[in-house]
Amino acid sequence: MNDYIEELKAMLTQLGAQEQSDVLDFYTEYLQDGQFVTYTDCVRELGTPRQLARKVLADYSIKNLNTASQSGSRANKPKDDVKTIWLIVLAVLSTPITIPLAFGAVGLFIAAIAVAVGILAAIFGVGFGVIFGGLVSLVTGLGVVSNNFWVGIFYLGVGLIAAGAIIMLIPAFRGLVDGVIHGITVFSKWMYSKIVKKNRAEKHGRGQQK
Repeated sequence: MNDYIEELKAMLTQLGAQEQSDVLDFYTEYLQDGQFVTYTDCVRELGTPRQLARKVLADYSIKNLNTASQSGSRANKPKDDVKTIWLIVLAVLSTPITIPLAFGAVGLFIAAIAVAVGILAAIFGVGFGVIFGGLVSLVTGLGVVSNNFWVGIFYLGVGLIAAGAIIMLIPAFRGLVDGVIHGITVFSKWMYSKIVKKNRAEKHGRGQQK
């Protein structure tokens, strides 16, 4: 059992000291109460340390994300969303019991990712097109303004308008990107809740005799 807990501990370094201590104390007590002495007994009851660690990390990431949303905190929100999505995917894929269901869910997830990537590509494509067009207009304007003043002024004006539009649209682009990422996060959390269920320790809280 000690080897199992030590392996689990080594895989929970992403958690804070108190969170890590709470998790290790909980599962140590559960295994002791249930008299799961050998490493094999522990794996049979809770899965491998890696599987359990990935579930724990996903649970805590979702919990922290929900807490931040309820408190209205937006600091590092997209970064936290991406981290949660990744941990959820790892937790789902590392659960052998749910592999048949996981394939279907991951298929849906990949489809959602493809749609999201398409939307993001369109957003960045529009932005890149405006930036590129603006730069071309500015360069063209600077090149011809000495020979044809009004034509040069026209191109310079178009370039400046494009630059101004980009500056004004940056918040909108950022909001769209954040929205797409958040949508994937919501779907990932739903997928996780349907596939990855509570383990025996979480259901009972105390160990049961083998």
